[in-house]
Amino acid sequence: MAAALALTLTPQAASASRVTPMLLDLEPTGRDSVGRVELTNDGDRDIAYEVEMMRGDISTDGQLSLSSAEDQFIVFPPQAIVEANSQQVFRVQYVGEEALDRSQVYYLSVKQVPVEFDPGQNQVQVVINYNVLVNVVPDNTEPVAVVRNADFIERPMPTDGLAEEDIPDPLPMEKGILVDLANEGTRYFYAGTSAWNIAGTTLAGEPYELKLARGDMTGRIGVGVIAPDKSRTFFFPIDEDLRPGTVSISVDP
Repeated sequence: MAAALALTLTPQAASASRVTPMLLDLEPTGRDSVGRVELTNDGDRDIAYEVEMMRGDISTDGQLSLSSAEDQFIVFPPQAIVEANSQQVFRVQYVGEEALDRSQVYYLSVKQVPVEFDPGQNQVQVVINYNVLVNVVPDNTEPVAVVRNADFIERPMPTDGLAEEDIPDPLPMEKGILVDLANEGTRYFYAGTSAWNIAGTTLAGEPYELKLARGDMTGRIGVGVIAPDKSRTFFFPIDEDLRPGTVSISVDP
């Protein structure tokens, strides 16, 4: 879950900053219901930030929707000015429902506050926002990865994020595996850090097998968090054309 960057047309170059960790697990009660997120300002100027806890809902195609979850957490400090070449620790404590029967997905939204400049200044300011994934995980919960469907397909390359004038005509095609992966368990899992076994038959009729160890899939699909009772659709290219209808996949969270 990388940082989300928002560009503003307000003036001045951005200072470098980073947040660790980007993934955080908390328990509903006790000492482990508290976590810490550190923001480091490596730049040469002070930067103001504000933080807010959000409930996260991730669609099947990976689109993230956020809604306020301020009543579920205490975050301190809620705002801070992080001085140049220094760090700021934000303390996050879950204070919501204790009797959870499955893990819940939240995000700590860390937002840089744009700086106001005097009239007449002509600069560009880059405002950087971070979404830190926070999972609240009760005891005795387990993920169950279920591959609902998987097949080798050929499709037009997506144009998300491209300006209209940059979209090629005709669109180039891409080949790979489209998989519908669900979590029928009670704990989240990361598809990108799970172990994958992929099998199929090549166009020449030869057996095909691809085994990906934990973490090998991250570069293909990202972290790929899947909450309980949710599913995600992933597409990733492979180095061999397979016969449609012959693909089988197992995923071990």
